[in-house]
Amino acid sequence: MALMSAAELQEGIASLSRGAYFKEASLDMTFSLLAESAARVSGIERVSIWALTDDLRELRCLELFERSSGRHSSGGVLSAADYPEYFRCLCEASGIAADDAYRHAATAELVGGYLPQHGIVALLHTPIYIRGDLQGVLCLEQVGSRQPWSMVHRLFAQAVANLVTLALVEYEAEEARRKARGADERLKLLFELSRDAMLLFDSGSGCVFDANRQAENLFGCRRSELVGRWRRQLYRLPAGQDVDAVFVRPAIEPVAAELRRADGGLRAIAITTEEVEVAQGRRLALEIIRPS
Repeated sequence: MALMSAAELQEGIASLSRGAYFKEASLDMTFSLLAESAARVSGIERVSIWALTDDLRELRCLELFERSSGRHSSGGVLSAADYPEYFRCLCEASGIAADDAYRHAATAELVGGYLPQHGIVALLHTPIYIRGDLQGVLCLEQVGSRQPWSMVHRLFAQAVANLVTLALVEYEAEEARRKARGADERLKLLFELSRDAMLLFDSGSGCVFDANRQAENLFGCRRSELVGRWRRQLYRLPAGQDVDAVFVRPAIEPVAAELRRADGGLRAIAITTEEVEVAQGRRLALEIIRPS
C-alpha cells in the first residue's frame, strides 16, 4: 500500500490532534490507539513507541502496531552497546529520516539484526521529549517497498510524538494528583485520630485552616470557631515574643507557650510544628499541641 498523500496526512494530523486519547483512556490504551491510528491514517506498516531508560543505555518498546496484520505487541529492546551510532544520532539530532535504512549512516548498524528481522527498508524515528529531556522515540517504519519521506511525513511524525508527550505529561499529572489525594487521606486520618491536639495553619498567613477534635477539647470551642483565627490570637509566648516570628519556620524542638481558651483561661502548653504538602502543592504548617 502506498503512503498517504500530503493532503491526506495533513487531514490525518488534524484528526489525531482532535482526539482526547490522553484524557479518556489508560496510558497503555492511549499508546495503542495512537499507534494504530497513526498507522492507518498514514499507510505506514509499523508504528511503535519506545521509552529510553534513565541511564540512556536502552530503548524499550512500549507499543508496536503492525498495520497489515492488525497486531499489537510490546517488549522489544534496543541496546546502546549494540547500536552506539544510532543512539548517538538519536540523542544529538532532531530525528532520523532514513529513506534507505540499509545505507543511512545513523541506521547502518541496524542491518545486522533489527532491520532484516522485521523487513524494514525505510524508517522515520522522531525523538519524544518531556521538559527538554529525551524520553523515547516514535518510530514509523516502511516494510517491503519504500518511498522517500516528505516534509509532511516528518510533520505528521512530530505531531504524533507531541501527542505521546501530552499523554505522558497527563499521566504524570494524574499520578501526582492520585498520590496527593492519598497523602491527603492519610493526613486526614492521622489528624482526626491523633491523641494530641492538632491545628493546621496556612504557612504564609498564620491563619488556622483546620483543627481536630482534641484541639476542640483543649481550646474549649468548636472547630468552626477555630478555623479562620490567627495564630497570635491563640497563643501567648513568654517575654512578649512575637508568635508569628517564632513559628516562621517549623519548630522541631517544643516551644513553650500559653494557650488562650475560649472561656478566657490560659493553659501551659508545648508546641512542635512541621510543614506538610497537600493537594495542588499547597503547603501547610501542622502544629502539635501538648499540655505541659
